[in-house]
Amino acid sequence: MPGFVRTTDRLKRRASLLLFFCSYVLLTAQGFAWGPAGHRWFTNRATDNLEGPFQELFSKHRSTVVQQTMGPDYRKDQDPEEPSRHFIDLELYGEFPFSDLDLNYDRLVDRLGKERVEKNGTLLWAAQRTFEKLVEAFHRQNLEQILLYSADLSHYVGDLHQPFHTTKNFDGQLTGQLGIHSRFESELVNLYLERVPFLKAAPTDLGPVMGQLHEVAVESYQWVDDILRVDRRVVSELEIDRKQYLGKANKGKKYPDQYFKRLFDEVGGVLENRLNQAAYRVGCLWWMAWEKAGKPDF
Repeated sequence: MPGFVRTTDRLKRRASLLLFFCSYVLLTAQGFAWGPAGHRWFTNRATDNLEGPFQELFSKHRSTVVQQTMGPDYRKDQDPEEPSRHFIDLELYGEFPFSDLDLNYDRLVDRLGKERVEKNGTLLWAAQRTFEKLVEAFHRQNLEQILLYSADLSHYVGDLHQPFHTTKNFDGQLTGQLGIHSRFESELVNLYLERVPFLKAAPTDLGPVMGQLHEVAVESYQWVDDILRVDRRVVSELEIDRKQYLGKANKGKKYPDQYFKRLFDEVGGVLENRLNQAAYRVGCLWWMAWEKAGKPDF
C-alpha cells in the first residue's frame, strides 16, 4: 500500500515538525527575560537616579543588588510557578486596552480559575507582591532582605518594560518571526547598549502601585507591532531566509550584523525608552517602598 505509506510518512513528518515547534515555544516562553546586560544596566541606572542618604544605601550595596537582579530567572528551574511571573499575555483579557483584566488577583482567580490566570502570566502581581515584601523589609530594617527584594523588584519591573513580555505573540511565533524576542532584548542590547544614553530622572511618587504597573504593561504592549513591522521589513529587504536560523542544527546562529544595524537604526529609540523608563520606575518603587515603611534611617 505505497499510497498509505507515503501519507503516513507525511503525517509523521508533520507531527515531528509540530512537536519541535511546540517544544520551541514552551522552552522559549520560560527562558526569556531581558538579558543580563539589560537587567544590570537599568538596575545600575536606577541606583544613579536616587538622591541623598537613600542613594548612599544603594550605592554602598550596588554590586550586591546588581548581581542578584538575575535571581528570578535562576529560580525558574526550582519553582514551577516562577516562569509565569515573568510575563502577562494582555490580549487574553479582551481588546485593547484590555478592560477584562481585573487587577485584583483574588477576584480574577475566582472568575477565571487559578490555572488560567497562571497560564496567562502573573507578572503584574509578582511585581506588586515583591514591592510589598520590600516595604516590610524596610520596616524591619532587614538589610539582607532589602537587597534581595530590591533586586527582585528591579527584575520584574524590568520585564514589564519589555514589550514581548506583554503579548501572546511573545516570540513572533504567531507571525512567522521566531526569535524576535531575543533578537530585540538580548542580541540588540549586547551589540548597541553602549549607544543607549542614560536619561537621569529623580524618583517621584507614582501613585497606586498596581495602577502604575498596569499602565507600564499597556505602554509596553503598544510597541509590539512597531518592532514586528520593522523586523518584517528589514528581513524582506535584506532577503534573509528565516529557516536558516531555526532547528537544532542552527542553534546559536545569529542574524547578520546588517540586520541588527538596521533594527537599531529604526527601533533604537524604543530600546532607549524602555530601558530608561525601567530605570526610572525601579528607582521610584524602591523610594516609594522606603517612604511607605516610614523612611527608616540607615
